Amino acid sequence: MLLKLTGSAAVLLACTGIGFFAASEVGRRERQLRGLYAAFLLIQGDIRYQKSSLPEAFFTAAGREQGEFSDFFATVSERLYAHETESFERVFCEELHKTCKKSALKRKDIALLEQLSGMCGRMDDNLQVTAIEWYLEQSAQVIKELAQENGEKMALCRRMGILAGIFLLVLLL
Repeated sequence: MLLKLTGSAAVLLACTGIGFFAASEVGRRERQLRGLYAAFLLIQGDIRYQKSSLPEAFFTAAGREQGEFSDFFATVSERLYAHETESFERVFCEELHKTCKKSALKRKDIALLEQLSGMCGRMDDNLQVTAIEWYLEQSAQVIKELAQENGEKMALCRRMGILAGIFLLVLLL
């Protein structure tokens, strides 16, 4: 009897854990987009107020960004400093695709960042700030939509994990 009770508790806990893990994965994309939003807000401020170049602004963002994209900003900055002849757009897109393999970003998020790189690489400071403002507006809209969707999805994942555990218990007992 004790073995049956222990096994039942383990099944219920495992299914609940899977449900909570799935819920955290649903929110991962939103967290990453919020981190990118904050980093580009910082980059925009550096370019606008401190008159930093793109490599300097990316270096600063890499130091302050504590999310999954800090290495991305650092690598882009290093490559831009090391290879003056490479275009910003090319470096940005190459590093973006390397980084996004591990991220939860979707194709439309990546496409938005690629558009930003195309605009920033060919402009002066004022137009770079404007391009980043455009990205921030687009990103804010996506984040707002995700926040509304994710609340319901995360709650559903948690509940489904618990219910799956209960269902398995009923089947096994």
